Amino acid sequence: MIGTREDGRMLAYASGNFGKALVFGGAELTILFLLTDVFGLSGTIAGWLMLAAMCGDFVFDLIAARLVIRLRQTGKGYRWMVAVAATPCALAFAFLYAMPMLGARQLWMLAAALLLFRGAYAIIDVPHNALMAQLTSDSRARGRVSGYRLFFSTASALVVATVLTPLVQRAGSDHAFDQMALAGAVAGGLFALTMILCAWTSGGGRARPTQREAGLDGIAVPLRDPMVIGMGLLALLTGFAAPTFGRTLLYMGSYVVHRPDLVATLLLALAAGQFAGVLCWTALTGRFSKSMLLAMGHTVSVLGLIAFGLCLSWPTVLLGCAAVIGFGLASVFMLPWGLLADAVDVVEWRHGRRFETGLFAFYLVIVKASGAASTSLIGWTLGWLGYAPGQPQTVTVQTGIVSLGLGIPLIGSLAAILLMRRFALGHARHGRLLNALSRRRQSGADPVSGLNRGLLKSSGAGTTLAGGLALSAQARQSMSRSMAAPAAVRS
Repeated sequence: MIGTREDGRMLAYASGNFGKALVFGGAELTILFLLTDVFGLSGTIAGWLMLAAMCGDFVFDLIAARLVIRLRQTGKGYRWMVAVAATPCALAFAFLYAMPMLGARQLWMLAAALLLFRGAYAIIDVPHNALMAQLTSDSRARGRVSGYRLFFSTASALVVATVLTPLVQRAGSDHAFDQMALAGAVAGGLFALTMILCAWTSGGGRARPTQREAGLDGIAVPLRDPMVIGMGLLALLTGFAAPTFGRTLLYMGSYVVHRPDLVATLLLALAAGQFAGVLCWTALTGRFSKSMLLAMGHTVSVLGLIAFGLCLSWPTVLLGCAAVIGFGLASVFMLPWGLLADAVDVVEWRHGRRFETGLFAFYLVIVKASGAASTSLIGWTLGWLGYAPGQPQTVTVQTGIVSLGLGIPLIGSLAAILLMRRFALGHARHGRLLNALSRRRQSGADPVSGLNRGLLKSSGAGTTLAGGLALSAQARQSMSRSMAAPAAVRS
């Protein structure tokens, strides 16, 4: 049983997701509409801008990871970096939403502001997410903290739905640029305050890694490891497919259902469904594996997406469909982070190195880059179909909007369900893995020299050795009584 103090620490850590979802989630939801309907860019050009953001994410997250690793080696941990980087990121977000009021409409300015914001956010995002692996080592507790994170993210989504999204809509139709700039400044301030408080109050948890362990961390993760491959595929599906429904709601509500006033209500229904889903999936994390619950969440999302597509002619019914989708998406967005924290332990067992920052950066690079690629695809498709901002759309454009908003997440969910069948890391197996890791550390066993050559001295960082072969003979004897290395992902 986790004590009250540790639960409080996990809640303090998870509160940071309120600020993160406020700025990055708000930007992800509104940025394409902002570029097309506020700045007046064509869908194709907006798509190219998001492609530039995707390329930036590749670089920014890797730079942030390398910076985090260097700072950890000097004794400055994840929390220090979160607190220091909060204010610059808040200012970058506020500037992005103040640009229409300031008259900064040149394409190069938009690209620079977008890259500046995403780069500043990466310096917050990598250490905050990696901190989860240090907060607790218990698999069930990691499921709970994943739920706490999504609870705060969903609370933030309510603010985005009721304040930021309507203001962006008004800016597109009524040119209310000053109100949008004010909302951006307030959101940025809340973000900075939340992240600083999160870093200040979430100390403690699992013992801090030694300087040697921090030095063994790295961004050159073992790419051929089955668990790393599985998490990469999950990141791709989570970033590219799952959020597409929310990203196209502004277009579906305005140009397909012809009820732009319904968009905020649909987003509220989506958030309400996520709230209910957080409570349900979090309660179930103690009894079922995270991979099983994730597959169940994708199944619920599939049913909701099908129902939404069948009920486009009945706007009021769409609210219930959006709530069902949100209920499923709660699992989709919360549980991969718990799986990723467990993956750090699996990779440490197999390779003798704890790629903590590296694995979280690897996952974040794929999630954010695939999300930007998804937004680019939406923009390019709308431009190719002849989308005209603020005008009645042709049947072809409407069909394209619906196909993007419902088809992509539907296919992604079905693929994720199949992927989860390959994950076999349950709570009991993870517990045995932790015991084995603890015995290895106590025995002082080091990986054999062949492992060092494979991971440290060769250019092919993807070399993977089985857990038993990666240990010295002394370590294998000491652990032969405990367990065999679990196959977290069946190869």
